[in-house]
Amino acid sequence: MSGDVRYDDAEPNGLDMMVGGLIEANLAAHPARRRLLSKMATYSISAPDVGVAVSIRLSPQGVNVRNGVVGKPQVRIEAGSDDLLGLSAVPLRFGLPDVKSKEGRAVNRKLLKGELKVKGLILHPAKLGRLNKLLSAT
Repeated sequence: MSGDVRYDDAEPNGLDMMVGGLIEANLAAHPARRRLLSKMATYSISAPDVGVAVSIRLSPQGVNVRNGVVGKPQVRIEAGSDDLLGLSAVPLRFGLPDVKSKEGRAVNRKLLKGELKVKGLILHPAKLGRLNKLLSAT
């Protein structure tokens, strides 16, 4: 481990480990993505159907991952656990789901139906784009 990801809980939950592991692996595979940590940003991801949530804080010092929703994150993502697993593969355009792609259209349909909630999407699309790049293997 390069030390880019730190877990703030003694016993991280499964979602914490998955998110932190994806970020750590992508930073190792794509060292240029460390520049995405240059500005502060806070996120939460929650899957109410399985009762788990994670908070993520990006800073020049690295990435902090913590159980639950902490404070008032700038971008909050809430969806069923199955939907969350597939989101990192969704291509973005200007930080928003790309409607020119099949996956992007599917995400937009879920947004419109309320199956996927992204608070902060309009105010912070670039921050959502940064998180997607950190979670995506592409």
